[in-house]
Amino acid sequence: SCFVYFNPSTMSKFAASCIAGLLLPVLVSTFCVSPQTSSQPLQFAITPSTSLRSATSDDTSLLETQASNLESALEACRQDIAKTCKVAVGVSSSAGSGLRMGLIATSNIRKGETVLSIPHDERFELTAETAKKVVFKGILKDSYEGWSGDTGLIALQLLNEVARTAGSGGGVPLPTRPAALQSFMDAWVQALPSPNELDHPLLWSEEDQEILQSSSNTKIYRVLDDLEEDANWLIENVFSKDRTKFPETVLFNGQEIPCFNVQGFTWAMALTQSRSVFVDASLRLVPLMDFMNHDDDAKEITDGTMGTFGTVRGSQLVAHKAYKEGEEVFCSYGPKSAADYLLEHGFCPPQAWKTAVSEISVEVDSEDRFYDDKLDILEFETYD
Repeated sequence: SCFVYFNPSTMSKFAASCIAGLLLPVLVSTFCVSPQTSSQPLQFAITPSTSLRSATSDDTSLLETQASNLESALEACRQDIAKTCKVAVGVSSSAGSGLRMGLIATSNIRKGETVLSIPHDERFELTAETAKKVVFKGILKDSYEGWSGDTGLIALQLLNEVARTAGSGGGVPLPTRPAALQSFMDAWVQALPSPNELDHPLLWSEEDQEILQSSSNTKIYRVLDDLEEDANWLIENVFSKDRTKFPETVLFNGQEIPCFNVQGFTWAMALTQSRSVFVDASLRLVPLMDFMNHDDDAKEITDGTMGTFGTVRGSQLVAHKAYKEGEEVFCSYGPKSAADYLLEHGFCPPQAWKTAVSEISVEVDSEDRFYDDKLDILEFETYD
């Protein structure tokens, strides 16, 4: 093992990626990263990018208005969305330099109680299956397999929701919903951070992305190449054929933002990566539940049964501790490396700093008589 000591007070967001990858030319696979106990705690360690905003009075007012609108819309269809709901959307007061939304306890919650349970429902839950078999059925072939996988399909469905909310005939009007449920989805979309508000590696400058690429074993260029290839294919084969349904830009909270183009798809990918959960063997973007912020000590969102007879499957969160009314409720985003947290969520929580993984590059001599066998092994056991 190699122990690496650093001074958190001198670190930028790129230092997170450096520690996450540590691509040193040494033959070790795991590094234990230990911050000096005399240094100040990391100020950016718990700053989820799922809804980061600059902390100005205007932003606070906007966030409060959006949270209130979402709560009002939820109240009109709460029985359709949540089987158990002991939280409300509000402005997060958790540590960090950004302003964002969170879920706030509406009553005292005991440790072990179900805080929020939402059934699987294609009318509002975004999944790759719903994107292919419902929203884009007949538009995308059944055989369509994008390089960005399920994340890309959910991002595509998310853009469709953005276009539907913007109006003017944009988006595919599927899945069909009652008026109250559509109003909730509109309010949810409007509460999402815009491309300018979201601090996520996929939206960083090229210079910053280059630093991340060279310092992390989770390669951002690979993700960017995949999403750009998918976006360009979709533009050529789907979007450009009907720009009324698939507009390049839409109005979003009074500002024009990219939608069905490379920039819009990149934004949707960043949102999907940072807000989705893997439940019941599928990646899912669950409106309302996606506003829950991270805490290392909290429990993960898991699958569960709910309803009067316990026969309905869905996503749920169980409280890892007691919460008082008015306190923010947290979940854990799961056991991931610092590199994965940074690339997927745009931040590195304290727990992820304890270990990091290095990358080792090897070459096989093309003249080696076992060249093909060795290459097969390397391709099977590694990313490239």
